[in-house]
Amino acid sequence: MLVLIWLGTRNRPDPLWSESASLLQQPAILISEVPDSLQALYCQIHNLPFKGGDSTAFRLAMQPSVANIEWTSFQKLARAVAISPLRRIVVSGVTGVGATKQGKRVANLLAGSYDRVLQIDCAPWFDLEYHKKYIGREDEMGVFHPGELLLFWERCRQNPNQKFVAVVDNFDKINPETFFGPALWEALSAKKTVAEVGGKQVEMPENFYLISITHFGPGAVVEFNGEHFKRLGDRVPLDISPRDLVAWLRMQERGAETDPARLAALRDTAQMQRFLFCFLKTNQLLRKKYSEGHQLGQGANIRPLYMDAEREKYKMAVMSHLNALQPVAPITEKDFDPIEYTIRNNGMEAGSSYFAQVVQILKETGYFVEITMVGITALLTALAGYWMFRRREQIIRRYGDQARLVFSGFENQQTTAEAATRSLEAIKYEVDSLVLKRKLGYIEGLYFLAFIEDMVKRIEFARSISENFLELFGAFMEDDVLTEGEYLKLKQLLQSMRHKIPDEIYDQFSQKVEKTYATSHN
Repeated sequence: MLVLIWLGTRNRPDPLWSESASLLQQPAILISEVPDSLQALYCQIHNLPFKGGDSTAFRLAMQPSVANIEWTSFQKLARAVAISPLRRIVVSGVTGVGATKQGKRVANLLAGSYDRVLQIDCAPWFDLEYHKKYIGREDEMGVFHPGELLLFWERCRQNPNQKFVAVVDNFDKINPETFFGPALWEALSAKKTVAEVGGKQVEMPENFYLISITHFGPGAVVEFNGEHFKRLGDRVPLDISPRDLVAWLRMQERGAETDPARLAALRDTAQMQRFLFCFLKTNQLLRKKYSEGHQLGQGANIRPLYMDAEREKYKMAVMSHLNALQPVAPITEKDFDPIEYTIRNNGMEAGSSYFAQVVQILKETGYFVEITMVGITALLTALAGYWMFRRREQIIRRYGDQARLVFSGFENQQTTAEAATRSLEAIKYEVDSLVLKRKLGYIEGLYFLAFIEDMVKRIEFARSISENFLELFGAFMEDDVLTEGEYLKLKQLLQSMRHKIPDEIYDQFSQKVEKTYATSHN
């Protein structure tokens, strides 16, 4: 039983703790480390023969600077937009996941040239201004002037053998319908996009690709739904990539970091495991407490806070980010206590024991309060019952001691049989009154009264036997002589009485007989 209780209260290892250790052992391949694979992908997209050593794709993907993007996710995104039937996709992820960074580099790779990429960076509440700038506007004379996107489409038509890509970053910050305008927005839902804009027929070119970048979660002005994806293309989610974070840490270790203390921390596997665990566990906390959109990507501003000594700054950075979104229940430093518990206890998860999980399930299902009330009621009932039992036990012990004291006084001849009987009858009356008042149980009272009644009977029996002996002794001593025959009869009677009268009375009668017999024969 003790072993089962111990197992039930023992916390279990946190799966994220072992995952953190595993991530440090896995190789993270960056696009900067596989230039040939990157070039092969570029050649597949553009139907070109592969040439080893060609750095065209590397130069395109590294614009505007070298980026630590994990090869697998980048390759997946590039293929998704290249094979899209509509030539349109929506890339989405949480803050810091690298959606903008990957989207713009995929656009460079797909277009094959920087000047064939149109970058549109949206700011909140500028829907109409963006419509005028990129779709077009009429001047005071009613003349329509096409915007940058329509002019970009004209370039597409003039160069049908080349690919052109528009990247609309933070598209969730404005209303896409307002950006395109009613006619063009409605036309996007058709297989062939043709709409009348500014009195002219406008058609989306076949060699045009659109990459819309959104960040789901709090802060979005427009929450994309089926109607948006129908027009803007399938959603390609970018998952949070801890391997990207590991790659960034290794890059710092290989030369980006020069501070000796920080460099030592990067080389400390145990410290890096603790940091990765904090990152994974923080996102688990944010996902459970709020939603998936509240999580932080591997490129968030907490990334440089990898030292143990910076954990308090790490918590403050997370709290500042989340509480700036004004959630219903703000995150506090206390929310990080389970993370600290696991770190202090070498990977054990707080509240993961069997008993703790049962309590959590009961809370989630709403039964915890009911079961707690039942448990408290049962406990109070048990305590009340125990208190009543102890109280009755004390009452019985008190009156039992009184009864035994009276009987002991009779045995020691300190009190007479009549006085002892009266005292016992008084005790019997008091106990009977307690039973009637329900201060003592009925069954308990019966047993106790039987106990007293037995004492009374023993006293009465001893008195009766003593009187019979004294009457016989008086009859034998009428002639003031105790004969040998009378002596033997008295000795025999005393022997039969021995276990029925107190020892003191037996000794008294025995001495009386011996002394009288000795006097009669001197």
